[in-house]
Amino acid sequence: MPFDLNHRPSAKRLILSVLSQPNIQELHIRQLIKWGDLFDHRSATIRVEAGRLTKQCLLETTSRGVYKIGTAGDVLKQTASAWDSIADQVGEWNGGWLCIHTAHLGRSDKSALQARERAFRLMGFEQLVTGLWCRPDNLIAAASATFVRLIQFGLEPDAILVRMEAANNCNTIDPHALWPRKPLESNYRGMIELMEDSRERLGNLDMGQAMRQSFLVGEHVIRQINADPLLPSEMVDTDLRNKMIAGMKRYSAHCHPIWAQFLDQSVSR
Repeated sequence: MPFDLNHRPSAKRLILSVLSQPNIQELHIRQLIKWGDLFDHRSATIRVEAGRLTKQCLLETTSRGVYKIGTAGDVLKQTASAWDSIADQVGEWNGGWLCIHTAHLGRSDKSALQARERAFRLMGFEQLVTGLWCRPDNLIAAASATFVRLIQFGLEPDAILVRMEAANNCNTIDPHALWPRKPLESNYRGMIELMEDSRERLGNLDMGQAMRQSFLVGEHVIRQINADPLLPSEMVDTDLRNKMIAGMKRYSAHCHPIWAQFLDQSVSR
């Protein structure tokens, strides 16, 4: 699917995405309203959404009219902010698998099911057979730390962690096929091309257009990076993945002066 530069994020997504930026700790409501203006959100919409997110503890106020990510959003902010070091989480792979058994948890609670599957998606797990999710055991973090991370993202604590040296009984199911290589590598190339094209265009745009485009492109690429399953080199071109991450670092540095100027102007008015 081609990237849509006319995409309009919801007020909720816009506010949480902006405040999850690693170089932004807090913003005044006036600044959030200016962000909303970029995407044609009314000031009342931004104010109401900021209040709603505060009640949900996804935001909190540090002083009158000043917001930052709240306790309920801390884990997601930390994850969103760690994209530039995500490759450091990957270690050598010895062919083993990290598995989570969930068949005993059931599927009747739709909210719990959605949270569970979201946690697996964020940590690069795929379902091998019903109730058994797996990923290559190639993360530097201990298996127990990965399990804790899954729980923080929404997995039920009663899930069962299992480590396998090899998936040697899967005669009809190849776990490697859960992560098709070509689409992943095609996505890496697409993200690299998107950033390069955007960098060339930004200099010809006014500040509002440049802010809108850099936000959309940057958020899109960072979401792709944070959603990457972090497969080992035996399963995907890790050099290409690292090139995408390096490209995002360059893109971020290129956009930083534009963002700094926009933030300064938005608070002074």
